[in-house]
Amino acid sequence: MENTDNANIPKKSGKTRILALSAIVIVIAVFSLAFVFFQQNPLQNSAGAIAAPQISGPSMKTATDNTTLQNIEMQSDVIDPSQFILREDYFKEVFRPRRETYKLLEKAADFLKKPVSEVPAYFSLNSEEEIFSELPALAADFSEIAYLLAQGQYFNLALLDETYYKQPEFYPNFKTLGVRYWTRPDPKYWVANGYGTYPAEQWDTLEKGKNEEFRGVVFFYAGWGVQTYQGISLRADTESQKYFDLEITPKTFLLEPTFAKFGKNWAYKVEITGKLKPDTPPGTYSIGINVEIPPRELRDKWNAEHPSLYFDGAGIIKASGNQIQLNITVK
Repeated sequence: MENTDNANIPKKSGKTRILALSAIVIVIAVFSLAFVFFQQNPLQNSAGAIAAPQISGPSMKTATDNTTLQNIEMQSDVIDPSQFILREDYFKEVFRPRRETYKLLEKAADFLKKPVSEVPAYFSLNSEEEIFSELPALAADFSEIAYLLAQGQYFNLALLDETYYKQPEFYPNFKTLGVRYWTRPDPKYWVANGYGTYPAEQWDTLEKGKNEEFRGVVFFYAGWGVQTYQGISLRADTESQKYFDLEITPKTFLLEPTFAKFGKNWAYKVEITGKLKPDTPPGTYSIGINVEIPPRELRDKWNAEHPSLYFDGAGIIKASGNQIQLNITVK
């Protein structure tokens, strides 16, 4: 995937960036946030289009995809909008991990017309609980925080640890699009590539001689249904590096699968910090951060550890915008 330098060209979209590549019959798998990886704008697929709000972060303003709560009311195999008198109650339920009620393998049995006793083996699982077995325990206030973030009302992204962002329900379309890889499996297709970022676009204002540094936090995750290990390396566009000293942590990492069970490291918290260079003039800058091929030594290592299951995240398909975009106004 080639990186595109887009400094100083603002993009007014708070959508996540997603791109997905399906193999076997060489087909593009359609899934969103979806991540969501690569289909573009995963949240738009599950959420429609509504103006994305800006929220104050630790030092940056972020745009979460409030499109998420606009059109997320679509057919779902684990949640029924008609059961909720109040619309707000439905949206809150979207973020509650009631995994004991999903019945994913029972629904798969109905779809496949197989005895439910045969379905775990069909997915190479021992039970439905194994799908989530490698995930951390849920934060006590998980549902509340996930809901507020999707609404654009949560401010401290840097405080969210893996008890939040490694839960699939943290991403708004898991209960609508994500679960279908279990409830409606199709052996003719498998997802080889895909990832997303949430929230993908953020804003901040700096003032020379006063506030000259910024920090952004983005959650980078593997897309729904992905069965492979994806090597990710992030790089800021060349033009932006003329005006800011930038640091991305982690810069390179390995995304683990989300199917048939979630890998321990299927999602990461990425922190981007930047400092004005002395000769940076006032103006508006758009810092584009995109995926490139990881260093050779890591690619060789990951290929050896996961033979036939490793893919470079920077594949043949590129998102239409920047995977992550930071819009910085300098006064």
